[in-house]
Amino acid sequence: MVPALPVKLVLVDRSVAMVSLTLEGGSTDCLYTEAPPLIEVLSELFDRYWAAAARLSAADTSAAPAPDRAGPVGGARRPTEEERQLLALFAAGVKDDAIARQFGVSTRTLRRRIQNLYAELGTTNRFGAGVAAARRNWL
Repeated sequence: MVPALPVKLVLVDRSVAMVSLTLEGGSTDCLYTEAPPLIEVLSELFDRYWAAAARLSAADTSAAPAPDRAGPVGGARRPTEEERQLLALFAAGVKDDAIARQFGVSTRTLRRRIQNLYAELGTTNRFGAGVAAARRNWL
């Protein structure tokens, strides 16, 4: 996940591409190309953003936990799935409005949930939430 992208892009087998001509919602204006030089540049753009993106989920359930991340500290509770998602989105730098849309709630409701997470972690900001979550082995 990345906070923003410069274009909407569809690549098919690195031989065909469609690129948005605007980032406005609801617009269908796009450029279709099979031109190899343009495909190469668009593929490079995609690869760079992909490499820089953060994982959407803070927990990879397909892999075993690292030895120092084996479980909660001192019998503390495990994070909820929503808390894990919030922390992952914080780490990716996603803004509150975008997180609220993803969760299907209003920005005000999301901010209340964020405040509840901060209270649970004993902090007042995203950075502190990340540090506290790491200390609890939530990440």
